Amino acid sequence: MTRRALSENGADRLSESTRGRDRRARRVGQVGSERRLLWIVAVYLLVIGTILGYNAIATASERDAALVVNVAARQRAVAERYIKDVLLSLSGYPADPQADAQALQENAVALLDGGTVDAVQGADGRAHIPASNDWKVRAKLNQERRLIAKLVSTGDDLLARGPGAPDLHQRILQLRIIGAQVSTITNDAVGQMTRDVDATLTRLVRVGIFLGILGTLAALTMGFLLRRASAQRAAQFQSLIHNASDLITVIDRDLSILYASPSAGRFVGYSLPDLTGKNLSELVHPDDLPAVHNALDDLVEHPASTVNIDYRLRYNAESWRHVQTAATNLLHHPLVGCMVLNTRDITERVMAERQLQRLQLEQEKLLERTVQATEQERKRVAAELHDGPVQHLTALDVMLERARRTLDQPSVASQREAIEKVQGRIREEVSDLRKMMSELRPPALDNLGLVAALQEQLAALGREAGLESSIDSTLDTRLQPAQEIVLYRVAQEALTNTVKHAGADRVWILLKPMDGHVVLEVGDDGAGFDPSEAAASVSSGHFGLLGMRERIEMAGGKWDLVSGAGSGTVVRAWLPWAADSE
Repeated sequence: MTRRALSENGADRLSESTRGRDRRARRVGQVGSERRLLWIVAVYLLVIGTILGYNAIATASERDAALVVNVAARQRAVAERYIKDVLLSLSGYPADPQADAQALQENAVALLDGGTVDAVQGADGRAHIPASNDWKVRAKLNQERRLIAKLVSTGDDLLARGPGAPDLHQRILQLRIIGAQVSTITNDAVGQMTRDVDATLTRLVRVGIFLGILGTLAALTMGFLLRRASAQRAAQFQSLIHNASDLITVIDRDLSILYASPSAGRFVGYSLPDLTGKNLSELVHPDDLPAVHNALDDLVEHPASTVNIDYRLRYNAESWRHVQTAATNLLHHPLVGCMVLNTRDITERVMAERQLQRLQLEQEKLLERTVQATEQERKRVAAELHDGPVQHLTALDVMLERARRTLDQPSVASQREAIEKVQGRIREEVSDLRKMMSELRPPALDNLGLVAALQEQLAALGREAGLESSIDSTLDTRLQPAQEIVLYRVAQEALTNTVKHAGADRVWILLKPMDGHVVLEVGDDGAGFDPSEAAASVSSGHFGLLGMRERIEMAGGKWDLVSGAGSGTVVRAWLPWAADSE
């Protein structure tokens, strides 16, 4: 190779390598974008889940905190009521300070260690409050608990001494002082709890704001990536449409063209602005227009269905192209609202099919002419044999007969015997010539048809070879002459092989129509043979099997041979059905 050629090849390989790297880079970029999008979606979902979980936990916690503050604040009122009930009991009025004492002590234990208390005012039943975790609040609640125990002990002692106790006023004062201490420490505990709740709410708001900002950023990033991915997908789809070899067309219910892919210039020779707004009917061949209208009208009645249409499409206002269109009804689709046509140019395929049909027709005509020429030649030979040698030999036989009659005297008996021998020989020759003429062109094939000719052939085999034979035909009409000749010659060759090689006792012929074909079957019960040895028989100069197969294949049919040692032989032939028009 020259240096220039090597340089060009190297440049081509480098260019192809570069294009391959670009394609791989684009694929890697697409995969990276999709992975980033998945990560953003995962982070966004995690943030949303965190916000919801945190809000749920914080809301439950603040609900419990509000209940705790309410119960703690209620302790002051219960303590004051306890003091009033003790004083009422000392004065002889009905009161129940023990119930107040029990409520104070239960609430103090529940506030410190968690437990069940009476529900807040306006609610029914009891409510559970959690234990306090703040050390400052626990310290105040412990002090409150001790003061409540002291208050209840002082009240019980005062009730036990009764109103006549000498130091009654001093003990009442002590009871009020302890009650005031309980109120003070309770207020301190409630204040600390309130400050804790405020701090918690502040943290909740800050965390909520942070998570909200994070979620907003994730949502914006996800929206950006989704928009970018959507734009990439749209660009890919547009690139596929613009570079597609097929013509993509969008039409409305009236067949007006709303959109056509850039490949329209190759299909119809129009530019996109000239094609948009045209009616599809203007581009379809007039002979194909009814079929196209019927197909599209039927398609309109079946939403989301597809129909395939073959027709001719105008090209550049001068010629026509054969196309195949897959039309899909998307008129009821909310985002489309039209019909989409995917059109493929099949002109070359149609031309090839027509060329193949012409070749097949020419082959059939050639075969028919060949067969006719062969048979005409056979007719001519048979006629010449009949008009020439046969007539001459017959006349000679008549003359010898006359001569024999004149030689009745004993003296010439030997001469008469010699003449009779000559006469017998001549008659044998005449018989052989007649048989040869029949084999060249059996009269029954022209006059009576294929079945009758085969019956004569089988009758002759029965007389000459002693074979038992039968024929079964379900043909209700005659075939074309060329086909009858082909099938007759195949059957004739098969029967000849049976007589020469099979050693059979019985032979049969079957004729029947089947799936648009006429089937010929010739079988025997002879010795059979290995079909793989057929090639060897051709190489040794025996062309009978090859001749049968070629006759059938030239006529557009198929040929098959089934045989085996000791199982007889069956020859089958299929020809496309072609009845005689006469």
